[in-house]
Amino acid sequence: MQTEAFFTNIRAVILREIGLAKQSIHVAVAWFTDRTLFAALLARQRAGVPVALCLTRDEHNINFQPGGLPFAELEAAGGRVTVVADRLMHHKFCVLDGRDVLTGSYNWTHRAAHHNEENLVLTTGDAELARHFLREFARLTGQPDAPAADPAVQRVLKRLAVIESLLTLSETEDLPKHLDRLAAEPLADPRLAAVLAALRAHRYAEGTALLHAFVAAHAQVRRWEDPQLAALLLEIRRLEAELLALEAERAEAGRLLLAFELWHERELGELLQAVLALRRDVARCHRQESPYSESEYQRAEQRYQQQAHDREQAQTTAAHTFALDADGRATLKKLYREAAQLCHPDRVAPAHQRAATEAFQQVLSAYQRQDVAGLQAQLLDLRRGIFTADTTAPTSLEILQARRDALAATHAALLHELAELRGSEAFALAQADEAGQALYLSTNRAALLAERDRLQAQLAGFLQRAAV
Repeated sequence: MQTEAFFTNIRAVILREIGLAKQSIHVAVAWFTDRTLFAALLARQRAGVPVALCLTRDEHNINFQPGGLPFAELEAAGGRVTVVADRLMHHKFCVLDGRDVLTGSYNWTHRAAHHNEENLVLTTGDAELARHFLREFARLTGQPDAPAADPAVQRVLKRLAVIESLLTLSETEDLPKHLDRLAAEPLADPRLAAVLAALRAHRYAEGTALLHAFVAAHAQVRRWEDPQLAALLLEIRRLEAELLALEAERAEAGRLLLAFELWHERELGELLQAVLALRRDVARCHRQESPYSESEYQRAEQRYQQQAHDREQAQTTAAHTFALDADGRATLKKLYREAAQLCHPDRVAPAHQRAATEAFQQVLSAYQRQDVAGLQAQLLDLRRGIFTADTTAPTSLEILQARRDALAATHAALLHELAELRGSEAFALAQADEAGQALYLSTNRAALLAERDRLQAQLAGFLQRAAV
């Protein structure tokens, strides 16, 4: 299982994943006007990969304007198109081969491809996550999760679900017509006959028990779940997947910043330390001449000591940081993603969360130091099952809502943190090419050298006056 977040070239990612699909494609998007993506879906349908599409029809009627996409062609090729018109279907997800999921803010429109700021999260190899999205797709389109092999069985099971609802609501006046329709089904099963006999004789408790036994025997109807619970669980899984992707992006940004800080220390650290020492010495001379300069000296001394400490830390980190080429960095990212998923505190049982937090920080540290060997060793330990997954399935809406809200708050905070980080001067410099970094280096070295010369001259003047 792997999760990645994309903020640019999103359409190319979607096209690539559609082209890789071999078994099935399920797409639910509010608005769909991108002809390139539609052509890719149509091509896969014509190649024998079943395509199911769910769209919205709102007051703006964006999907069905004159000259819009020819959805009828997809249906003519054997695809399935469902339109939700009674409410705003605002989803944007795609499930491929029942195991890969694309989701995010990206509508499949020309505007999204060329004008908007959008995001897309791709999770591959997560059949459980895909199942949640397929269940939601089935709910939206009214299609069954798993159609019965025998159409008669499917009809009987649907009819029994209606009958069970009538019994639950104590609305038995419509019961006889449903029982008659059940009796007319071409299904020779004595268990169904027993259900009919008990319900016709008003033995509702017995009939309900026999009904449940029939359903269980055919294993085609699952226990009913509150749709709001299912929707909340889907939101939680989506947020967890997006958080993993965002945290991977933050880890990569941290790795870039650390590399820049170490480079900055190597190139300018000694000169900067010398300048700060001169500032401190000049401030000391000012203090000797005037008691009002005490605060100036204290600030200079504090800045000097802080820089000395930072240099020592950077040198220690540099001694344990490894250089990697492009292939090495790709391996590092792959190892980090798997390790992070195995020890992420949000994904383990409550009893293991403290230890998982420590392990996660160790994984993050190894990633930022580009320690492939250390990360491999950590991953081997994690694969042995040090932490057990949180398999509890809360049935309380309040618990799930609290969980969803907490994840959403973390998600929003992380997006804000990443936006600030991407907007920082240090991050821009860390991502700059060699020419940009060379310009930064020469400009700052020249400025520091000029300040060093100025401070040395100023300090010499103080010493001359003191000697007179």
